[in-house]
Amino acid sequence: MNAHSQEEPLSPGYPPAEARPEAVAFGDGAVRYVDPFRWLEEGDRDVLAWQRAQDDLARAHLASLPRYQEFLAAVESMGASEDFMLPAFVGHRYVHRFVPEGEDLAVVELSETPTGPRRRVVDLNAIQADEPLQMAAYALSHSGKLAVVAWTAGGHEKPIVQLVEVETGRVLSQGLPSERLGPFTWLPDDSGFFYMSLDPADISAGKTLFRVMVEDPKVARLEAVEPSHFHVRPVVGGDQRHVLLFVNHLAPRPEYILDTQSKGAWRPFLKDVEGIFRGDIVGDRFFAITDDGAPRGRLVSIPLATPTRRETWKEIIPPSDSVLANVLSVGDRVVVLDYVDTYSRLRVFCRDGQLEGEIALPGQGLINRTGSFYSFFNVTNTMLRGQGEQIDFLFASPTTSPAYYTADVKTRKLTQVTPCERTLDAQVLDRRVLSKDGAEVLYHVVARKDLDLSEPHPTVITGYGGYNVAVLPGWFGNRWAAWIEAGGIFVLSHLRGGGEFGTPWWKQGRLEHKQNTFDDLYATAEDLIAHGITTPSQLGVTGGSNGGVMAAVAAVQRPDLFRASSPEAPITDLLARSRDPFTMAATLDYGDPSDPVMAQILKGWSPYQNIKDATDYPAMLIDCGANDPRCPPWHGRKLAARLQQASTSGLPVWLRVREGAGHGAIGDEELARQSAEVLAFFAKNLGLAG
Repeated sequence: MNAHSQEEPLSPGYPPAEARPEAVAFGDGAVRYVDPFRWLEEGDRDVLAWQRAQDDLARAHLASLPRYQEFLAAVESMGASEDFMLPAFVGHRYVHRFVPEGEDLAVVELSETPTGPRRRVVDLNAIQADEPLQMAAYALSHSGKLAVVAWTAGGHEKPIVQLVEVETGRVLSQGLPSERLGPFTWLPDDSGFFYMSLDPADISAGKTLFRVMVEDPKVARLEAVEPSHFHVRPVVGGDQRHVLLFVNHLAPRPEYILDTQSKGAWRPFLKDVEGIFRGDIVGDRFFAITDDGAPRGRLVSIPLATPTRRETWKEIIPPSDSVLANVLSVGDRVVVLDYVDTYSRLRVFCRDGQLEGEIALPGQGLINRTGSFYSFFNVTNTMLRGQGEQIDFLFASPTTSPAYYTADVKTRKLTQVTPCERTLDAQVLDRRVLSKDGAEVLYHVVARKDLDLSEPHPTVITGYGGYNVAVLPGWFGNRWAAWIEAGGIFVLSHLRGGGEFGTPWWKQGRLEHKQNTFDDLYATAEDLIAHGITTPSQLGVTGGSNGGVMAAVAAVQRPDLFRASSPEAPITDLLARSRDPFTMAATLDYGDPSDPVMAQILKGWSPYQNIKDATDYPAMLIDCGANDPRCPPWHGRKLAARLQQASTSGLPVWLRVREGAGHGAIGDEELARQSAEVLAFFAKNLGLAG
């Protein structure tokens, strides 16, 4: 049975898109072809009118589907478990950032204890704005007296930035020279803070690290460093004295170090040392997880005084099959987080490198600082220092929503601070399959406990497979909890390009090896079918951002394998993305279309270029944000127009472009509607009985 053997012919009356053939060339002429819908890359009045008509049609259809209201009610009843963020202990108080029940946008509240009385210091719901607001940052100073507050409107990622006096709420200054800017890091003495500029001109010039002093807060001074990559992240070490400048979010290492107790400048640290190094300072040494001589990581102790002299390094944890993720110093100890077959483990070591023991976790699951199952351990620590000798983190599993825990690193005693809000009565299967080239791919199957997996059921696969980001078996969010409770099966596959299994796993799914990511997905799908868990006519695929690219590619490359696909915030024309500097800076894993060799490789798998006329394509729900600067909506427009023209399956091709949204929906209400639309779409097309 193929994926489209049960199709119901549909004539939705799509708003017409005229084919306007235009010759295009990339890679210095190495790739040439005629593009019928290049005009949809523009944002002129006619294009936006067509986009609105497409969106109106899709929105009306999705809201009319039989199970839309049921799924909407289910998701809304689950609360905000997927938006849960770990309270940060800073400035002798806890910073809580969340969306209150009954409200739509985020607030920030401060408290003296994790569960004590709170004082609200930021409320986006109270700010008058024409577009929905999203919290970009709340950076409390070490003393707790000042804060940098930033929010964006309509998903544009151009934040309004304020320096605020915490006790009084008085705004000391507003605005910074950079239009797009990244995280804020306070100096240990609170005299100022750093930020990263993401303005395209600064990225091109390699000048992205700026410092702002409190005494003159409207002036941003460029720091005297020459990083090898535009992405820079200053981090105050555990000694509260040194600042490490981590460079490159894909393969970070501290290229510079600043001693804030001397009058010296930044000095090179591991600038010319190959490999990934992420970690923390303990005493006079840098405890670093590195892939130097260890594909999945090893822990070494590096003297601050002689970082490039390898003979002075000391190995603490040798290479193994587990993947080392983060290290955090707490007093004279270091806590190490690693992944054993993708599940989290915590161990405590003393300063001399001796293992003191393991912190027993509630079960198999994920440690993170957000409620998401995406782990960005390469660019941020997924656990935080708490009060005294404690660490704080969130713990979740595929069957339990995130709960807040704290652990004493001296006694290794674990304490649950907040309850788990949601539990699924579900079964979890960990399975392995060989990909096309023989690589072993691990995936997880989650289904209601009473579901007989010897019979096929409607199933949705997701994955990511990019940018050295790990997607791990934690709480998969209210959307997929509702799907599982309704009798659907949800599958998470660990695809090459991700960070789940070390540096080689990442490199085997990027640039010229990107096809491996998609082959891993197809191996997972075929294994599910071979074991009778699902069939092609019951199988869907979804993902967001880079995962949206994956879902779009899957629909185009293997229409026989999937009945439905929902790419969210996708890039679909990998060649023409070169027109957008910010998109190019954010998508280095794909390769440069101006390079003749890479242009030909990209043309080989880019979804838009590989759509063929008179082909039975899956049902499609292409979901974009109207103001997304990373994955602009023209990618969705071109994919939808070409598929509507080419597909002969009779299955629908819907285009949703959400007004006031950027790289994802904004606000709890819109997030719930988006989830209900996606679930109703899959229920309809995969045959999930109601």
